[in-house]
Amino acid sequence: MVLERWAQLASDERSEAFLAALRERLQHQSQVPPLPSGWHSESAMLAADGFEYGGDFFVADMVGDALQMVLVDACGHGPSAVPDAVQFAGALGALVLALPPEDVMSAANTYLLRRGRPDGFTTAVQLSVRFSTGGYRICTAGHPPVMRWCATAAEWIVDNARGTALGVTECPAMLITEGVLAPGEALMFYTDGVVEARGTDIGDGILMLRDLAREAVADGFVGAPGRILTDLTRGEDDRAVLILRRDPA
Repeated sequence: MVLERWAQLASDERSEAFLAALRERLQHQSQVPPLPSGWHSESAMLAADGFEYGGDFFVADMVGDALQMVLVDACGHGPSAVPDAVQFAGALGALVLALPPEDVMSAANTYLLRRGRPDGFTTAVQLSVRFSTGGYRICTAGHPPVMRWCATAAEWIVDNARGTALGVTECPAMLITEGVLAPGEALMFYTDGVVEARGTDIGDGILMLRDLAREAVADGFVGAPGRILTDLTRGEDDRAVLILRRDPA
């Protein structure tokens, strides 16, 4: 009986190491490709207390003159969450390259429904930005709203794109916003762990983040994601911030 217990413990440790390696691989794959002159991206992450098998990741690729990027928070829990996220990341990367931007989120939803995971759902936000004009398109599916740095107002503006999480219904509501990122402006993406905490309202968290982010870029954008997370304590979920910015004219 004792030997069986030791064997089980050894197996659990190997499983934990395997899942940790998969999670590290998932985060390593989340890289923005080299951007044209005048455009920059920077991200930072604060890991949760303990290992929660989180599925936060993003896929990004250059398609012609545009950056196509999808940030994902796979909300399932347990040992299967990370392997599922790795598989979904591969499928999503293929969809980004194969489909027009307006079809990617719908196809991702169909993929998740066919996988049939009743114990979890997935939030996501998709960005398409054309570098020659600064024109962008944002599509949100249950993910916290994107923020845009308005250079003239020197303020972060909360984007209006909203939507239903993926993998819940065959026809999720996915509202879209479009705009132009002017020279000196930026877009900020973040995971729900940045603005959500047990016993607090997400609206208050969004307002808090807007204030922190305004202070973080007061002296420039370089290092801003890290400065934002410095003022946040570790919680029950990973916390990540990504900023895409355009140089001033």
